[in-house]
Formats: sequence, C-alpha cells, structure tokens
Amino acid sequence: MKFNLSILKRREFRNSAWNTADVLLLPMLMLLATPFFIKKLGPADYGIWMIVNSILISLGIINIGTGDAAIKFISKYHALNDNANIKRIASSAYTLSLVVTALIILGGTLLFFIIRKFNFLNLDSSHIMLASGSILLGSIVFGMKQMEQLALSLFKGFERYDTSSIMSILSKTLLLSGQVVVVYKGYSLLYVFLISAITTVAAVFFEFIYVKIKIGIISFIPRFEKGAIREIFSFSSWSWTQSVLSIIAGQADRFVVISVAGPKFLAYYALASSVGGQIHQVFSATVSWVFPKVSGKTERKETLLPLYYKMQFLLMGAETLVIGFLIIFQKRIFLTWLGPETYWNSILLIKFFLYLSLINMVSIVPYYFLLGANKIRVSAFFMFLNVLMTILMMILFYHFAAVIGLVYGKVVSSLITIPIMLMFVHYKIIEKKDRKGVFILYGTILLLVAGFYLENIYSFFLIGLDLIIVKNFYDYKIKSLNIV
Repeated sequence: MKFNLSILKRREFRNSAWNTADVLLLPMLMLLATPFFIKKLGPADYGIWMIVNSILISLGIINIGTGDAAIKFISKYHALNDNANIKRIASSAYTLSLVVTALIILGGTLLFFIIRKFNFLNLDSSHIMLASGSILLGSIVFGMKQMEQLALSLFKGFERYDTSSIMSILSKTLLLSGQVVVVYKGYSLLYVFLISAITTVAAVFFEFIYVKIKIGIISFIPRFEKGAIREIFSFSSWSWTQSVLSIIAGQADRFVVISVAGPKFLAYYALASSVGGQIHQVFSATVSWVFPKVSGKTERKETLLPLYYKMQFLLMGAETLVIGFLIIFQKRIFLTWLGPETYWNSILLIKFFLYLSLINMVSIVPYYFLLGANKIRVSAFFMFLNVLMTILMMILFYHFAAVIGLVYGKVVSSLITIPIMLMFVHYKIIEKKDRKGVFILYGTILLLVAGFYLENIYSFFLIGLDLIIVKNFYDYKIKSLNIV
C-alpha cells in the first residue's frame, strides 16, 4: 500500500492539518480539564453545565445555516473569479448572522424566565437559579459564536482553512483559559459563563476587523439584497434543516438523562458522549475542506471518484488507529486521566460511544460530497432518517435497558441508516458500476467494531482479516483508478 508524500506540499493537506488542529484543540483541552472541572465544581454542578450547554445548542435551531451557505457560494464564485457576487453574498450573509445572533440572545432571555417559573428539568431550587442565570449569559456566548462562524466561513470559502483555524484556535484558547482560571479561583458556574461572554464578544470584534483587512473586497455594512438572500436560502434552508435534525439527535438523550437520572449521572454520560463525539468531530474537520473542493470540481464538471476514495481510505485508517489505541489501552489511559470514581462510573458509556464513532466514521466523507455536489436536500433527508431512527431506537432500548439503552439505540440507528446513505452516494455521485464498493467499505467497519467489542483472542483474527480486506481493496482501487 503506497502513499504519495507530495500530498504534504499541497494546500489540501495544509487545510486539513490546520482544520484538524482547530477542532482538536478545545475539545482535547476541555476533555483533559474535565476531571478538574468535576472535582472543583462537583458532579452535580458540572452536570448543570452540560445541560445548559445542551439547551444553548438547542437554540441553534434559529441558525439558518448562513456559514455553510457562505462557504458554498464564495467557493463557487471564487472558482469563477466573480468578485462582485462574492461581495454580495458576504454582505447578505453578515446581515442574516446579525439577525440570528439577536434572536439567540432573545431566546436565552426568555428561557431565563421560563426555567425559573416552570421546573421542566426536575431540578432543586438552587440548581434552578444556577441554570437560568447560566443560560442567560451562555446565550450571549452562543449568539456571538454564530457571528464567529461566519467570519471563519469567509476564509474557508477561499480555501484558506489555515487562516480560519488560527483565528479559531486563538479564540478558543482565550475562552478556555478564562474558564479554567475562574474555576481554579473557586468561583461558581455563573462566573464561568460571565467570563466566557466577555472574552467571546472581544474575540469576535477583532476577528471581523482581521477579515476586513485580509479580504478587502468584502463589506460588513448590513443590507438585505433580495437576490442574494434568496440564493443563500436556496442552500442554507436545507443546511438549517440538517442543523435542527442534528440538534435533536445529539441533545435529546441528555434531556432524558437529567430528567430520569439527575445531573450527577448526566455528568458521566456527557463525559462519555463528548469523548466519542469529539473524536468524530476532529476527523470530520480533517476532511471538511473537501466541501469547497467538491463544489469547485462540480462546477467545472470534473470527476470526483479519485478524491472520494483517497479520503475514505485515509480517514478510515487514521480513525481506526486512534480508536483502537483508546480501546486497547482504555484502563491505563482513562483511569489515569479520570481517577477511579469517574472512571468506573463512565467507562462502559465511553466504550459504547467509541464504537459509535467508529461506525459513523464511514459517513463523514459522503456527507461532504453530498453538500459539494449540490445534494443538500438529499443530505437533509438522510439526516431526517437518522434522527427518526435514533429517536425510535432510543425509546425502544430505553424500555429494555434503562439509561444505557439510549446508547444502544444510537448504535443500532447508525447501523441501519449509514449503509443506505453510502449506497446513494456511490450510485448517484461516485460510481454506478461498482456496487461492491459499498458493501466492502461498510463491512470493514462492522468487522472492526466486532473485533474491538469482543476484547479477546478473536479480536486479533477479526481486525487482521479487516486489514487484509482493506489493503486488497485499496490496492485494487489504486490500480483501477490510477490514483496517485
């Protein structure tokens, strides 16, 4: 199996490396700091922090997908050297982002009063006060983060993920540093959100100044241009639909957990889901640069097949190594990191979320190919199918296995929906003739999951068999497609 080192010199590699560093930094630092936060704040208050984050993320239903639309259309017009339309799209996207930010902060304000009046989270009186105040301050943070995402998306549209990532890394480092200092000094969760709001507002202000300096053709004077708004919504409405569905799928279980098991158990559950979720997010970011790349290739009527297989094989190999390492050395890694109490309360959950991340891995590249190939409606449909199956499976398995059944439901849902998505992408976008590609890609994932799940002598047999299949299939594609 050969690898061409010339890829290291390409912009695609630099984009991938910087985007991975961006997505990796804060989640990894946050995960490393989790035992510190749990110890200093206590499991209950940390659980409140997690449910507040879930509520704030749920406010993301207001986000209409302006950032993704900016990437889509700026990359399109950049490929066509059309600066006039780039300026038009950027200005309109900025205006829409201002509206979204204002609505999110308004939503946080309304929730502040609603939670104090209606205890729908089943919290005690002290936690109600803490949660409501944190939501109010957190809505400012979350709202301003929508503005930040637009600033970063403008650079991504020009395929400058390096610049975008450096800006994001600086902002995230400032945010987390403030949170650690506040907690270390012994202040409450409210002060964590207060310092977060102050640092986020300051960071976003300077980010937009930098965007204007580096991309002079873009204007940040708010204006509503019907044509540009209509064009943005032609893509962002479906991106928004996906975002809403993703929020439902990703946050529904946390609301169930805190209602039936309380904030202390939610702390361990949120920790486990963060481990698996952040691994998936990191590897998703690693290949997210293919979105504008596929968009440009689609506009120029270029073939997508070589790029697809390159990214699938590279991603599968890298994520398998990471997750395999974590599972094989789970006790040494997680016990050292979390301490005995947190480890024993969360390790089973962590392992299942690692399995889930491994299963979902094979859907990352197809997702970006659907977006770049102007199949946003199809992508939204698959997201809806996944959400529907996730909710049904979570309800079903919760009935038989209580809280742990929520994780079982997520795993089974992915096992059902991902092969359907793969078949569509292969038949409609990649290659209609080679049907076995779908089954080989998906089958290798199932073998890996089975091998890591067993954790016995048969694991080596299954994983070894999987490696042989992947190598042979990879070499076959290299030969038949002349990938270099």
